[in-house]
Amino acid sequence: MKSTNLKFVFVFLLSIVMVLSFAACGGAAAATESAVATDASAAATTAPAASGDVVAAYKFTNTGTVEICELYLSPAGTTDWGPDQLKKATIAAGAEFTLTDIPAGKYDAKVVGCNGAGEKELSLDIHN
Repeated sequence: MKSTNLKFVFVFLLSIVMVLSFAACGGAAAATESAVATDASAAATTAPAASGDVVAAYKFTNTGTVEICELYLSPAGTTDWGPDQLKKATIAAGAEFTLTDIPAGKYDAKVVGCNGAGEKELSLDIHN
């Protein structure tokens, strides 16, 4: 009976070590991805709107250290990227770009860094 309890404790401790090891691996992968690709986020500066309403202005902020040369949007969950929202403009690191006349809703965004600096996909919730 004592042997069975000892085996249970050993298996339990081994399980905890494995779970912690897997958790540590996931954090390292996320850190590597953000170091390779450009980092960006978006910030809304107006009041909420119902899905489908047109948003007059939505500020997209480049929070990374790489200049962004391309910005594409697609409805959330699809990869049907629309046209480059920047056209020929760029977003410097720390700068903002205002998206105009975008229907309210959830979007996937793909940002591409200038001069082959990488690309990154992120989620946006665009609303008034």
